[in-house]
Amino acid sequence: MDTLIFAGLLAALAALYRERSPAVVLGVWWVVLAATAVLLAHHITSGLSLGLSY
Repeated sequence: MDTLIFAGLLAALAALYRERSPAVVLGVWWVVLAATAVLLAHHITSGLSLGLSY
């Protein structure tokens, strides 16, 4: 999860560095935000399933 988020932020930084239009940078940020929300919702609602039996 963290890898995808940081990759998206790196893509936004690369867009800033290459002086892309603000629409591209905002688009990348919205995609990263959406991916973060989806991944966070997935991790919060998924079970741990540790398989511990004592």
